[in-house]
Amino acid sequence: MLGFLALHGFTGSPSELSFLVDRVRAAGYPVRAPLLPGHGTTPGDLQSRTFDDWLTSARDALKDARAASDKVVVCGFSMGSLVALSLASDESTRNDVAALVLLGCAIELSPPLRAAFGLAHKTKMRLPDAYMPKPLGPDIRDKTLASSIDAYDRHPVRAAMEVYRAGQRLLPRLSDVTCPTLVLHGERDRVCSVRGARELGSLLGTHDVRIRTYPRSAHMLALDYDREEVARDVLSFLDRQRPVEP
Repeated sequence: MLGFLALHGFTGSPSELSFLVDRVRAAGYPVRAPLLPGHGTTPGDLQSRTFDDWLTSARDALKDARAASDKVVVCGFSMGSLVALSLASDESTRNDVAALVLLGCAIELSPPLRAAFGLAHKTKMRLPDAYMPKPLGPDIRDKTLASSIDAYDRHPVRAAMEVYRAGQRLLPRLSDVTCPTLVLHGERDRVCSVRGARELGSLLGTHDVRIRTYPRSAHMLALDYDREEVARDVLSFLDRQRPVEP
């Protein structure tokens, strides 16, 4: 049996992947979609969380998924994609990750965010206990499912820096990712640069990598205009990863 572990994004929840998860579950795959630490409560709870907190939680979920399935495909959205890449590159967990699905990968943030966090990282600036509002709400062009997204209305600055730093730490370790990988990204994404998704093919250690971008969608790719096509692409990829029956 092939299991599916879905990891949501920063300030979000599993609702960001709900349309895709429902399609995967309907196709007969057992799904786990944990709520990562600091999420689903208050933005203040997220402010003090670290990338290691999210990674530890994902490791536990992967262990549970692996105990119930022959193989596990890990799907990560945005921040969750960095957690998924960490699981696939870490020596202690890489053998439990049969394949990766990366949506809106956060390995490279959009230019404004990248510049701001890059400066703070380079100067080792002490970040305040501050919050960045989301005046425009989630980055999604098709508003049909926007109301289904359960997420905070602001970004805790210190915790957001954890996402940037995680991406920087992962860069030299991407060559350790050797499992089949599907990279999907919205071309209208204003949060994570589509350029980073396009460059992943040359950075990963696997030759079994497919990268596809969707011209109509923004960051919330699994819920946006191309959600049906995204779901079909993911299901096709999962069918390829099924264990061979004896």
